[in-house]
Amino acid sequence: MSNRLENIYTHLVQNRKHQLNGWHNEYKRIVNDIQKIKVNLENGKTLRDDSSYLVTSFKNFDAFIQELLYEKSNGVSSRGQSVLSWENLGKFKSAPNFDTIISNIIKSPSLTTYIDLQNFWRDQNVGFNPVLINRVLAACNTDVSTTVDEDKFNQVFYWLQREKLIDDYPNTSNQDWYSKNLFVIQQFNAQLNNIANIDPYWIGLFCWEILVNLSNPFSLKKQIVKYGAPGTGKTYTAKQTSQLQFNIWKSEFAEQEDIDFNDLVETIQFHPSYTYEDFMEGLRPILDSNKQAQLSLENGIFKSFCIVAGKWEVDVALLNLEKDWTTITIQDLEDYKKELNNDYWKYIFDYKDKTKKLADAVPPYFMIIDEINRAELSRVFGELMLCLEYRGIKGAVKTQYAQLNNNDTGMIKLGSGFQFFIPHNVYILATMNTIDRSVESFDFALRRRFKWEEVEPDISLLKYHFSKKNKVWTVLADNLGSLNEEIAKQPLLGKDYRIGHAYLWDLPYSINQSASEIRRIVWKDSIAPLLEEYLRGTGREDLVDNTFSKKFGL
Repeated sequence: MSNRLENIYTHLVQNRKHQLNGWHNEYKRIVNDIQKIKVNLENGKTLRDDSSYLVTSFKNFDAFIQELLYEKSNGVSSRGQSVLSWENLGKFKSAPNFDTIISNIIKSPSLTTYIDLQNFWRDQNVGFNPVLINRVLAACNTDVSTTVDEDKFNQVFYWLQREKLIDDYPNTSNQDWYSKNLFVIQQFNAQLNNIANIDPYWIGLFCWEILVNLSNPFSLKKQIVKYGAPGTGKTYTAKQTSQLQFNIWKSEFAEQEDIDFNDLVETIQFHPSYTYEDFMEGLRPILDSNKQAQLSLENGIFKSFCIVAGKWEVDVALLNLEKDWTTITIQDLEDYKKELNNDYWKYIFDYKDKTKKLADAVPPYFMIIDEINRAELSRVFGELMLCLEYRGIKGAVKTQYAQLNNNDTGMIKLGSGFQFFIPHNVYILATMNTIDRSVESFDFALRRRFKWEEVEPDISLLKYHFSKKNKVWTVLADNLGSLNEEIAKQPLLGKDYRIGHAYLWDLPYSINQSASEIRRIVWKDSIAPLLEEYLRGTGREDLVDNTFSKKFGL
């Protein structure tokens, strides 16, 4: 049990610390600062004493309470949809027992003080905000995780138990967020204590990374569009996400098998002339034995990809089991080993836990579509609009060239003809620049079939990158952040025109050059020309030199 949890931690956290470092540091900051406040409270000071906040990131009581309860993000987590108004925050601070409630949580975070805060909140008649309440507890100690949304935490909690990665929860009477969090973190601490360079803060955010990447990654939508401004690393992120999911799958089901990630991923780029014939199937000229050109049906890249990825599902469909693909276990197929004797089945039948679902044991395949919105999508996808929504055999359709399919080009023969389906283990990760003029090609019917994930310029990641290359350059990340704030405010531009961190990522300059030198070069070579292009013909080209350059530190 512990080996698998260690593997998951290694893939989700240990190998991705460069991506998570900013969050880790902010989380550590607020917890450590509150521990300093705790010492001052235990030495007789009060929350309202300015001296309670010496050597912390908080100036005074008001600044502390604002970050603890009000700010969109406070180092532990974002507040999500849970919002306390500024007026109600003032009402809280003037309540006679508010200081006592917060002081008690800081000095002794426990189920008792947790319930006291819940009761106080209800008594104020401002609406109940469990996310904000849970975030307070998570900021005051590392005995609970940073996953402060109870519904999302429960997804992780029950997934961990279902996967037998933690023990069964013994305290059936305490089903609250705080008690179950204590249990999960205790289990993590016990099983991950042999990992190098681990600390309570990495463990605290591990729970959230499980939520995002495992317990609820592609399960709701198996096709995702990563969208955002240019240079935010959308394609890179799509590839990293795919690699991560593959690594976790392989570490559980096929660690000793010769299955390579590169055999399970295909990357293509759409463009205005891309067609259904390129993507699915179409008639192509070939030379026959007499050197005469003949039209022949050829499979496109996506159909060929699905045929390879769906071979397990096709084999099972031909067995005519009275079970849905998503419910079949390895045990259900034990009596069919003779029929399923291809090499690609061997590792599945060798797997020890026969209660595992076959859908989990089959390897994930990833189709990465770069610049998806640049093609005429309705024409490219055709009847796949249905297959995208209804996966597997139940969603099988006859393609436009179904009558010409044969055993070489067809996917599965159902009845008198060949049909096509998108296998359950195929994941489509697409990228899209939101400023692209062809963005309208994504009609509403197609939009509904994709999960949309915005990829924003990551200033904290850029800072971490510079800190490893040349710490003097980290100021450039702040410069980019200031510039993007100004761009987002401009009515002519907006947030979709922000500059992605990739523009400052691989700087081909000597590490001995100063930040001011690099800033001038990058501005002249990359950023100014891009902004000038954005503003061409608007009559506000003056913004580049008069406003944006100053925000970039020039």
